[in-house]
Amino acid sequence: MPELVLELNGRTWTLDPSRSYNLGRDPQGDIVFDDARVSWRHATISWSGRSWVIEDNGSTNGTFVQGQRIHQVEIGPGSAVHLGNATDGPCLNLSGTAASVASPQAQPQPQPQPQQQQ
Repeated sequence: MPELVLELNGRTWTLDPSRSYNLGRDPQGDIVFDDARVSWRHATISWSGRSWVIEDNGSTNGTFVQGQRIHQVEIGPGSAVHLGNATDGPCLNLSGTAASVASPQAQPQPQPQPQQQQ
């Protein structure tokens, strides 16, 4: 399962697909924003089993991808998500980790067993 990396103003977060992440002004959230346009519990990012998804949690000012207000949309490396304003709200830039971009890992090969002398 691919990890997703979020970047905002020089800070980065690496998201693990085994859990979901709450975004907003709530200090108890996973990714906290100090911006009045961002709602307390603004949005959630999670792995759907086949892709990353961001879902707006009924925020006052909205969540935007490619300038469009969204309720729920698939996201991934190369996506940009604005919170609270389509043009100048906090913008999360998404990328993948080296492990998620690389080809699937090869299975370890069994090591030959030393032959016993008789």
